[in-house]
This record gives sequence, C-alpha cells and structure tokens, in this order.
Amino acid sequence: SSGINAEWPLRPGENESGAKDHDFVAMGTMKKGSYIIIKEQPCKVDHVSTSKPGKHGSAKCHVTAINIFTGKKHEEIAPSHSTIKTPIVKRKEYQVTFVDGDFLNMLDDNNDEKSDMRMPDGALGEKIQELIDADKTVIVTILSAMGKEAVIDAKAENE
Repeated sequence: SSGINAEWPLRPGENESGAKDHDFVAMGTMKKGSYIIIKEQPCKVDHVSTSKPGKHGSAKCHVTAINIFTGKKHEEIAPSHSTIKTPIVKRKEYQVTFVDGDFLNMLDDNNDEKSDMRMPDGALGEKIQELIDADKTVIVTILSAMGKEAVIDAKAENE
C-alpha cells in the first residue's frame, strides 16, 4: 500500500483513506435488517435467535445473514454481550447519463460525475438497458460498504 503515511499502522476500523468503514455494537442488539460483518464480509441480518443462558455462561445469539454484495449466506454465533463489527453502509442515487461499453456514466445530486461502475449482470442490467432504450431518465441506487460498491436498484425518474 502506498501513501504518505504508509509506515503508520491503520487504526482499527480505518481503511487506507483513513475513513471508518465499520463500527462496533453488542451482538444482542442485532435484529433482522441490521448490518453485521461476518468473515470480513458486509452482511444484512436475515434471522436472529437467542438461546437462554445455561447454568454456566451467558445467552448466545445465532445470526444468519446475507452478504449484501454476493447474496451468500453466513452464520455467526456469539455471546449476546460480546462486541461485533457492523459495516458502515451508504446508499446513494445517481442519474445515468449514458453507457460507455460496460460502464455506466452517472451524475449525483451535485452533478459530480461517476464512471467506474459496470453495468450489472442479469435482470437488473437488463432493466437499466430497457429504461435507457425507452429514453427514460434512469436513476440507479448504489450501495457502498467496506471499500466495495454495487448497483442494487434502478428505476425511471418520477416512477
């Protein structure tokens, strides 16, 4: 990794740019729809079950979560009082201005250009292409977490 302060170690929770990409929360606060980091992957909680504390030990939480980028299922079991990582997830809408090869050329609310996102595969990519072909103004939603980004939704403006 190159950078001005390459010799300084990163503080926990910081990425190369120095921005925080995750926070810490108690496992017991997890509920469906919460975000959790399992095996260094940002996931959205799908199911939580808590076991009663035994004679020795504490209540355990069993979390099933889905990777927000790949859709892969992950599980985590930990004491409800333990501290776990939660990713800082951002959603942002962009207007698609044109498609350049496989890449979407977009503008945000401040008219800042973004052109580093590939046209998504599958049904979402087809939907974007159909809206563009129909001369609609296309608005895409981009989800970003832990240095990764993905187009997760598309719609025609004012629909």
